[in-house]
Amino acid sequence: MVQPVAAYGSDVRPVSFGAPVTLPPWTGQVGVGRVEVTQAEPQTAQAIVSTLTAHGVDAVAVTAPSGTAQAVILTEGLSAADPATRHWAALAHARTARAPGARILLLQSTAPQAHAAISGLPGLSRTLQKEWPDTSVATWSFAAPDAPTRAHHILTALGTTLGDAIFTADGHASQTHVGASLARPVTNAATAPAIWLVTGGARGVTATCAIELARRTGGTFLLAGRSALSRWPQGIARTADLKTLRASLAQNAVASGQKVKPADIDRAARAALAGQEIEATLFALAAAGAAAHYVQLDLSDTATLAPAIDSIQVQHGAITGLVHGAGVLADKLAMEKTEAEVRKVFGPKVDGLLALLGAINISQLTHIGLFSSASALFGNTGQADYAMANECLNQLARQLSAELPHARVKSYNWGPWDGGMVDAGLAAHFAQQGIALIDQADGARIFADQLLDGDRAIVELLVGDEWSGE
Repeated sequence: MVQPVAAYGSDVRPVSFGAPVTLPPWTGQVGVGRVEVTQAEPQTAQAIVSTLTAHGVDAVAVTAPSGTAQAVILTEGLSAADPATRHWAALAHARTARAPGARILLLQSTAPQAHAAISGLPGLSRTLQKEWPDTSVATWSFAAPDAPTRAHHILTALGTTLGDAIFTADGHASQTHVGASLARPVTNAATAPAIWLVTGGARGVTATCAIELARRTGGTFLLAGRSALSRWPQGIARTADLKTLRASLAQNAVASGQKVKPADIDRAARAALAGQEIEATLFALAAAGAAAHYVQLDLSDTATLAPAIDSIQVQHGAITGLVHGAGVLADKLAMEKTEAEVRKVFGPKVDGLLALLGAINISQLTHIGLFSSASALFGNTGQADYAMANECLNQLARQLSAELPHARVKSYNWGPWDGGMVDAGLAAHFAQQGIALIDQADGARIFADQLLDGDRAIVELLVGDEWSGE
């Protein structure tokens, strides 16, 4: 049945690369100053230094920035290290290179490559531009895989004020472009996945989207979460209020003569509330006509994922639809972030997804929906790691779409939702900026419409208002 087409309550726009432009040739412009190039990717670093030196630029390869150079080119995004290590190293070196008037250039590749080589450094440069307005920071992405070609493109661009850009193999530069609003697609008879794996889908906005999918497709939904499914404590009245539940658990403990620490009571209360929310999601999925199961998966413990996925597929069948909504925050200004915090954010969102894709035969996937964030597109003060991790999802989505011509792959750069991670304080913050929150029902419709029936050629979407993140 074709459902009526109506306008969305939130704006939905395609994100793509703009038309390539030709940069002016290098003419020996003055003012470049001393250039330091980090050696995380030695071949590219050496090619850059050699090319710049041959054209009269004072360039030198360094292990780490000195903090005194006028321009610093970071090759960490091109190294063979794992994603969290690469992105932390880029952030750490950018902090060392920071100086009023300095120019910091982050390099990464957009050439076809192993999934683990994905990079989200534009999320870092966009965030640092907000946090460090006195320092120029940009990410240059290269389609050309060879070091000499990259070096030549850098020489050409170094004489310009080019910001974030994507270089084609022949040296033309383009920038990320947000297109015009999309109309709601008309539902068609496209084949839907029989079995969905939904990470982060047992609670919150991802659960809302999963329920909408269930209404459209039926099938089986496997909701993956890190914790065991906790049952409601016996003898305690049902409630959705944490404070009330903690008080009830404490009273029960006193009445039974138990000596329980407040931290243990809080932990038990939070687990019970999470379990109650998971049960409600499972019930809603069943009411929508789907079979629903909760599966325990810790996406940060990547070593356990392959055997767990094997076991799940033996029990339920081949996974054909993947929705990745898992993620955590560790907000802090870039100058204060620690490596542990970056790894915490990359763990479920990037490392976990890569491990899942390695455990699943991706050729069997017909639909892939990734929960990214508008912070990846615009940067967001205090969220350098979160912006990088979400930009990794955008890059991976484009690569998966190219690899899987039979599948629909979508990466959603969500603005703030009315609910989820947005509490009353954050809601007021966004309201001050004139940014409307995404209604949960509207967001779920957008998610299902675009994943099931959206234009396959449109991989990356911005949902909601453009925002400064200040």
